[in-house]
Amino acid sequence: MGIPGYAGHILHVDLGSGSTRREPLDPDLAKKYIGGWGFSLKLAYDLIPPDTDPLSPDNVIVLGNGPLTGTTVPGSSEISLTTKCPLNGAFPEHAGGGHLPLMLKTCGYDALVVTGRAERPVYLRIADDAVELCDASELWGLDVYDATDALRSRHEPCSVMPIGPAGENLVRISLTFMDKGGTLGSGGFPAVMGSKNLKAIVAQMGSKGIKVADRPGMQKLVDEEIKRVMDYHLRREMMKGGSMAMTRQWLSGMGAFRNNWRELVRDPRGGDYAEAIYEIHKKARKNISCPTCLMCDKDRVDIRQGKYAGTTIYDTAIMAAPFKGGTVDDYGDALREMDLTNRLGICRIQWSAVWDYMIYLYEQGTLTKEDTGGIELKKDPDTTLKMLRMTARREGFGEVMAEGIVGATRRIGRGAEREAVHVKGFNIISIQDPRMGGMGTMEFEGLVQPGRYATQQGAVGSPSYNPQRPLQQWMQQARRCGVPEEAIARIFTSDSFNAARLTRYGEDYTSVCNCLGLCNRLYMGRFHSLRSLADFYTKTTGIDTSPVEMAKAGERCWNLLKILNCRAGFYRKDDRPPHVWFTPLKVNGSELPMMDYYRTKVLTPQDIDRMLDDFYDERGWDRETGAPTAEKLKELGLEGML
Repeated sequence: MGIPGYAGHILHVDLGSGSTRREPLDPDLAKKYIGGWGFSLKLAYDLIPPDTDPLSPDNVIVLGNGPLTGTTVPGSSEISLTTKCPLNGAFPEHAGGGHLPLMLKTCGYDALVVTGRAERPVYLRIADDAVELCDASELWGLDVYDATDALRSRHEPCSVMPIGPAGENLVRISLTFMDKGGTLGSGGFPAVMGSKNLKAIVAQMGSKGIKVADRPGMQKLVDEEIKRVMDYHLRREMMKGGSMAMTRQWLSGMGAFRNNWRELVRDPRGGDYAEAIYEIHKKARKNISCPTCLMCDKDRVDIRQGKYAGTTIYDTAIMAAPFKGGTVDDYGDALREMDLTNRLGICRIQWSAVWDYMIYLYEQGTLTKEDTGGIELKKDPDTTLKMLRMTARREGFGEVMAEGIVGATRRIGRGAEREAVHVKGFNIISIQDPRMGGMGTMEFEGLVQPGRYATQQGAVGSPSYNPQRPLQQWMQQARRCGVPEEAIARIFTSDSFNAARLTRYGEDYTSVCNCLGLCNRLYMGRFHSLRSLADFYTKTTGIDTSPVEMAKAGERCWNLLKILNCRAGFYRKDDRPPHVWFTPLKVNGSELPMMDYYRTKVLTPQDIDRMLDDFYDERGWDRETGAPTAEKLKELGLEGML
């Protein structure tokens, strides 16, 4: 008899032979790695050789479901992905929300493993025990939304993870959108699918229920959490404005980066624009949420006025809010760009940074019209959309941009690579530039995240999202996320904290959420704690687990992520900040140097080196290499894996 909370099987699909098999879930795997992300990491470790070409048939796609998926726990709709990344050859941490985890779980699967390469375009359809590869020839070439609609018309109720033209053309900055909203796989996951001739993964609603070990006990915990969410003072506004309701203050302080991250131009009317856009947004949006989410932070935006009237956009619209103007058409311009990136299957964060850098190189004379096929590179809506389409189809200069910032600069030559701003080949996020808000845990996480640049995993509770929050809030959130008291004494002083040491615990907490299948976004994650996660797991599985044991399992999985990346060649040498961070950012006549979180000290390269030392020390990793030590691997039951 299987463990409650788990579906009990791993589904293996070989695209080359067309064969499928159902492997019983090993109880020891479940107990050691919890589920979800832990499953995908361990299976990837076993199945993907370290030197595999990401776009070869030897690369493997592994999707993992958590034990809380399919239950009524709020926010339990995350699926985890592990594959080798085409953008930089690393193994990034990936988790995304949507209906796919629920559908796979009800079909009886805790994980899905896809290997090989199909001879022709196919899509994978999963419906309980019926698993088949279906012809996708007529779907090849469709954008993400059209492919989703076509597959829904055939298989509803279902969840669809498709690729668009960018994935089909092996664009290394591609991204997939589950059910038109859940993003997954920044850094080219759709290119991996495209290299395998896999147009989509479709999971239909299954008939296999999920057993919970202690249903009354679980319901009590769920009811308590629902009350916390429903009583949240900003929830009513969230229902009206989505994520923009909580984060629009960022817009008023933001602006346009110029001169390759050396200058930030802020419009003094930014606050007025932000409020104007928010009012337009509230009237145009409808709530979208993942199963069991009570905050509905994603958006469907129906533009009813202006030149884009009649247009419908899906996604988290805060990412599209313009930094100029406050009119319907200004907002529509930004939404139109976001809509096209989604339809083509391109990561707009990677795209925008590559596009900005290409414009910079053009303005500096490094690139000319001879390089671009006669196109003047400038950031106006028409040129931007034209280059997006060219990038997705690898046409003309789009062939260069499709490689990402490092690949593009290598093709260009002429010293272009020297000034490229990136971490591990991934573009950084402008709102997490530490010159603007100080070097907190999220900013530091961007440097040490194994496999890519990412920041949310370092967020030890909500203070990380905002600059100069009171120290007491940091301590409160640290305890919520399970930071041990002995570590709190080591990390916090009377007026500050060690961001590098604290980052380790944000990573481990994120790891636990990923393994359980829980959303860790600001909007839902704020209502969980390590204590509640351990309680949910215990009531679901019947395996009595303490918060300390849960944190240790999270640490184990994060170390396994590091092992995968070390085997792929990523060590301390790659945990480096862009050089431009050490150049003060010019902002409307003033200068902002990179400083600590409370802005008491300007940070030098030597300070960052000391922070890296502290982080590796807190992790029990080697300071020289940044790799887990033999002692740490033995402590976690991972000995011999590196």
